[in-house]
Amino acid sequence: MRTKVAVATAAILAAAALGGIQVANAAPAPQAGAAPYTGTAPHPGAAPYGEAGPHAGAAPYTGTAHDTGMERHADAVPHSEAVRYASVRGCSDKHEVQYPCGKWRLVTHGGERRGLADARITPLDAKGRPQKYSVAPIEVSGNGLHVAYFRKSDGRLVVREIGGKVRAMAGALPARVGMDDVTLILSQDGARLAVVLPEDRKLPTRVYDTASGAPLWTVPWNRVLLGFSADDDELLAYGETTETTLRVLGPSGERLRGRTLDKEGVYAPYGLAADGATVVTAQEKRGRWDVVVHDLASGRVLTRVPVGRSAPETLAWTGPEQVTAHFVTYDGSSRPARVRVLRIDTATKKTRVRESYKVLSDTIAFAACGG
Repeated sequence: MRTKVAVATAAILAAAALGGIQVANAAPAPQAGAAPYTGTAPHPGAAPYGEAGPHAGAAPYTGTAHDTGMERHADAVPHSEAVRYASVRGCSDKHEVQYPCGKWRLVTHGGERRGLADARITPLDAKGRPQKYSVAPIEVSGNGLHVAYFRKSDGRLVVREIGGKVRAMAGALPARVGMDDVTLILSQDGARLAVVLPEDRKLPTRVYDTASGAPLWTVPWNRVLLGFSADDDELLAYGETTETTLRVLGPSGERLRGRTLDKEGVYAPYGLAADGATVVTAQEKRGRWDVVVHDLASGRVLTRVPVGRSAPETLAWTGPEQVTAHFVTYDGSSRPARVRVLRIDTATKKTRVRESYKVLSDTIAFAACGG
């Protein structure tokens, strides 16, 4: 599923003044008034992947009984070992401009921190040159069991299955396309990976089977991909003219259905249910946000649940009538302080906090699981 990789605004502006940089895999801007993910404090090196280390400074795990580590995923990986988020720390150059350094760290739901030593933290551009002030794309599946990234040793796009194999995606990066031009979108269960290529090249989005690394289908370049349906069978995209016009696409890129939503208010993330017709989003009106469920077939609003003054960073269908929303709060220095995960029952409109956790304080960029 789509997750955010964002970089400290101050670092970006300072580097731009020195000659300009690009942020790899930059996500859409967060809600008005919200600061991007950032962090400056030094942090000791993380243990290599597979050697668990303590999550120093982390808040105690606050999940409910459903999420206490006794839960096991379908493939027998304990929930406590699934990835909660990936983080990379920032270092400062002589001009006090931040850049990613060290290695990616995978923080699990159980609070352990594991170094992802084979993943690039900075991308190569279209000419193969390292981009010091950019962050290489990385994506965590909604269930936290798959991580997609560019491998350090050979530059290939790979998907790591937690507790399993690492597989390369065949022909994922065309000639004269840089890693910094690519957006990665994993499905909720990690079985599908979409590789979104730069629009100006007019190259189609490629969708892969992560179990084999083989390409499955392509999506026309002029469709702005938002993510997969909960069962991986369809894709959700923006229409050609407006960000409130949604299109559901089949495997060959054909339009299955579409609808223009109410244009009043501002919309945030989107999530497509397994039926390929029910969409959840967040809508802002007069400074307050609602999570709204739409039926694209009929155009009706099925339910509306108030969630306060902050927009969720991600929305995902995690059950037939259950939506999971992630909210990020920031400290006085505009650093990400805490992530709150809210479970929403769309039938009863009841909500509960599944968990709340701190992000490593030195983080310059991070990608949360979203599910």
